[in-house]
Amino acid sequence: QDGAPSHMAAKNQKFCKDNMAHFWPKNFWPPSSPDLNPLDFFWWGAIESKTNRTPHLNLDSLKATIIKEWDNYPEKHIINACKRFRPRLEA
Repeated sequence: QDGAPSHMAAKNQKFCKDNMAHFWPKNFWPPSSPDLNPLDFFWWGAIESKTNRTPHLNLDSLKATIIKEWDNYPEKHIINACKRFRPRLEA
């Protein structure tokens, strides 16, 4: 969550709470920060550089490429990024 009004709307918060097993409500999640959000600031940047190498003619093509890159992304890179998450919270 990044504090955008669309993400903080009561209706969206309720939907997430009702449908996600490990949902963190808006008052629990820290503000958006490169140090606290490895998937937004690390993973998306790495994937974007791969998915944008060639133009996509439609949304389905882009989605398929994102899924392919996620499936092929080295698991150790994701694990390492996530391991650095807790120390940043505790700093």
